Amino acid sequence: MMTLTAAWASKAEADLETARRELHVEDHPNYEAACFHAQQSALRYLKARLLKSDTPFPSTTHLVVLLELCMNEEPEWEELRPHLRSLNHLAAQLEDPECQPDGPTAAEAYSLAKSFRDKARPSLGLD
Repeated sequence: MMTLTAAWASKAEADLETARRELHVEDHPNYEAACFHAQQSALRYLKARLLKSDTPFPSTTHLVVLLELCMNEEPEWEELRPHLRSLNHLAAQLEDPECQPDGPTAAEAYSLAKSFRDKARPSLGLD
């Protein structure tokens, strides 16, 4: 049976893959979905890391709040704060029905989430 930490990491990977796939769809790409899943990937990796260290965390989707809780265990993640802040900002914008992200915006969201993934996985003993 998969641990809860591994389950969150697995969901994070699935979100990142969904974001990547939407970026490469030629017929009617869903850039909003790519942005959403990029943010969800980072969120789930943060939760996985907090679970690994048995750090309690609130029910929130605010990436920087969760990052703060990781700082004792992962001080080098400070360099990724701007990435997470950008993903947070984009997720908030997606709540506006008039927000229609374009390809470059979705590609940036994916890139930011992938950068975070690349730091998070080794910390979780993955890769």
